[in-house]
Amino acid sequence: NPKRQPQLVQRQPHDQPGNAAACNQNHGFSLALLVQFCTLGAQNTEGSMTTTSLDARSLGATLSPGQPALRFALAIRADLGPALEFDTAHGTRRAMFPITGGAVTGPGISGHILPGGADFAQRLPDGAYAIEARYCLLLEDGTPLMITNAGRMQPMPDDSFQGRTRAVIEAPAGPHGWLSDAVLFGTAWAEPGDEAHVFIELWQAVI
Repeated sequence: NPKRQPQLVQRQPHDQPGNAAACNQNHGFSLALLVQFCTLGAQNTEGSMTTTSLDARSLGATLSPGQPALRFALAIRADLGPALEFDTAHGTRRAMFPITGGAVTGPGISGHILPGGADFAQRLPDGAYAIEARYCLLLEDGTPLMITNAGRMQPMPDDSFQGRTRAVIEAPAGPHGWLSDAVLFGTAWAEPGDEAHVFIELWQAVI
């Protein structure tokens, strides 16, 4: 839209009879109109949101908790060995990415990945991978953790992979036992040209 040219307004001197009173009267009138307009607009917006809402309230619920909050839990670097991929007799393509090691860090958490885990994946027609990785962590305080992380990795235009996952961690009772009860959402990515590492961040859904 073309910019409006500023309008020059010639102010009348307030020492002329009646100008000050007229100015105050007009100002009050304009302010009243503005307040009325904003009030009506807010009412219309609220009504529009109520009638067009597609959350649980549209299905009879009295409220919607809204978007869940996420709290950072931990970050992982998984080191990968050479992949094994093959076509099955049913026309699917399976892949196995061995997990040979790696590292984990987070608030109150530090350790490494034990070798022997793997990501068992299925390659999809669009080039994405449906993944399910399982591996063990050993924290610096001696606590073992078992992680199962499943989701989808999508190829990107820059030859990287971006993914979203859901993770389950099995932990013994103790200072890290809360991980067994955590609902965890993951972001995962493999950087362009790097077939030896996958990075994961896990976020806890909190109430």
